[in-house]
Amino acid sequence: MNNQRTPPPRCAECDRIKAAYYRATREGDRSAATDWTVLMGRHQRTAHS
Repeated sequence: MNNQRTPPPRCAECDRIKAAYYRATREGDRSAATDWTVLMGRHQRTAHS
């Protein structure tokens, strides 16, 4: 018996926000990184709750 769960499909919007956050972080743009973090929280609450 296999108890492993199949992961849910990837969310394109989550991927887009993560990529923008990582880019801002790499470039040292802390303000943009903070904005992307806030946006991810809003997205998670509206799309995945």
